[in-house]
Order: sequence, then structure tokens, then C-alpha cells
Amino acid sequence: MKWWRRGEVGEPASWILAVAAMIVAVGKVWNLVNPRFYTGPYFTGILLGFFIHEASHRGVARWYGLYSEFRATITGLLVTVATGFIPGIVILAPGYVAVYSWGGGGRRGWIRSVEAGPASNIILALALLAGSLLLGGWAGYYLRVMASINAWIAFFNLLPVPPLDGAKIARADPGVWGLLLVVSLALLFYP
Repeated sequence: MKWWRRGEVGEPASWILAVAAMIVAVGKVWNLVNPRFYTGPYFTGILLGFFIHEASHRGVARWYGLYSEFRATITGLLVTVATGFIPGIVILAPGYVAVYSWGGGGRRGWIRSVEAGPASNIILALALLAGSLLLGGWAGYYLRVMASINAWIAFFNLLPVPPLDGAKIARADPGVWGLLLVVSLALLFYP
């Protein structure tokens, strides 16, 4: 297996580098030594949301028999880490899931794998929101923040702007795109 391809890092190193870059970006370099940061709902929600999103792309593609792997890009890793030095700005773009098809049935599997990322964040947000309503108190607040983060991840990825998932979904399956977008917005603005 070649790990370095045209400025990209393949699995399993791509996952490790992406998480490390995101820790720097989300935590900001001045917070990295604060142990409370690593147990907060923002950190947990972002990392969980990222992992679920990318793993869903990858898993659905493989379920359809397509080749799929998460690849970190050197440029994406550098941009992600750089935002760890800038107050108030977080850009998380460490990589992407590459999906390839060799055969006639690949188009359906490809679009389902693209839809799986934002859909997984919506499902996670709904589950976390339900948990927050059941638990209440501090635990409920923690889960509610994580739900909001995942609703935001879904909404952002559904924007119809290339290379985001939304551009691909809106072009290939506009009905599903509209449904996912409306649900992500409803979750974002849920009181």
C-alpha cells in the first residue's frame, strides 16, 4: 500500500494525522495543555461528528462493493493546523473519502455514499438531542451541544458548493438533498 500519493496520505496514517490536525485546530495551541478541553462537548462533538461522517461515506461505499478509503491531503492538514493559531477561526478540511467504481452499478453506490456523511450527522444529532431531553441537567446540556455541532456539520456539508457533499447530492438526487437540508436546518434552529 502506498501511503503518499500526490500530496495525499492513505489509511491508516490518514486517520491519525486528521485527528491530530483537528485537535490543534479545535483546541487552539494555547488550550492543548488544558485537560478540561478534551472532555468538553465541543471537542467531543466535533471529533465524533467527523469520524461518523467520514466512516459513513467509507462504509456505505464499501457496502455497495466500491473501493473506498479516507485520505488526508497535505494541503488540508496544513490549513486545518494553521487555524489552530488563529483565534475565532476553525477550518476542518484534513481530507476526504475517495470512492472508486469498476463496473456499471457504481453510480448508485457512489451517491448513497455521498449522502451517508450528512445523513449520519443528522441521525447522530437526533439521537443526541433525544438523549439530552431524557437526561436533562448538565448531561443534557452536554449532549445538546454535541447535537448542535452535528447539525451544523450536516448543514455545512449540504451546502451546494463544490467540493462539498451538497453540490454532489443536489445534482444527483435533488429530493434527498432538499430533505436532508431541511432536517439539518430544523435541528440547527431547534430551541
